[in-house]
Amino acid sequence: MGVHLQSASQEIRRLNNNCIAGPFIRGIVLCSCGSTGRVTSSVNRLKKLVEMDIFDFVLSFAGVYTVDSLVVPALGRFVENVYIYDMDPWTALVQSFGEDKHALNSSPVMLSFAQFRTLPNNTRQRVVDTRVLAYSNFPDARPWGLDMYRCSNKCCGALAHDMTFYPDGKQWYGKRWLDTEMKTTCMKCKQTQRKLSAPSWVYACPGENLGRVWYRWPLSLSQRMDIGITE
Repeated sequence: MGVHLQSASQEIRRLNNNCIAGPFIRGIVLCSCGSTGRVTSSVNRLKKLVEMDIFDFVLSFAGVYTVDSLVVPALGRFVENVYIYDMDPWTALVQSFGEDKHALNSSPVMLSFAQFRTLPNNTRQRVVDTRVLAYSNFPDARPWGLDMYRCSNKCCGALAHDMTFYPDGKQWYGKRWLDTEMKTTCMKCKQTQRKLSAPSWVYACPGENLGRVWYRWPLSLSQRMDIGITE
């Protein structure tokens, strides 16, 4: 970190510790793809930038690839929401990428961010959370926004793009759309599973954002096992 950035960050941290002004939001956007926001070790390093109070949010992409022409318009709205309309980073993300189906369908977005809570002694408590905002798309092998889904057959473990995903049984709409169960068929081992429910740790975004989900990131070992990842 450069000397000027370090000194500025420390001064903003001091101001944010009390409720006289602010909070003043420091953020960084990484318009990259692949391992940056997807691999656990990389995500944990990005989280450290927020946990160590260097930045108040870090945004990166958690997909296999990123198409600049698709994500830049939503990215511009996110920055505008934070710094012009004074939204907290998570709300700003939901109201930018969450409302742009094309951008979110091209790549899920990872956001590590700090939330500020005012305490009775006129100071602020800083709480860090890291989430992925994603688009649930069965035909494109992204069930419940989880493009890392695997075949549950331990002798197979095929990737999501080698599987088919369909709604199974009653298809729910509106606020209960995430209650729709799923049928999967692996094109490698031919295993079929039915009546699969969305994991309890996948949440639907509020409002009219049908198909938009979020979950905390990176996934724990038990969460990875829920979707067939064994290594």
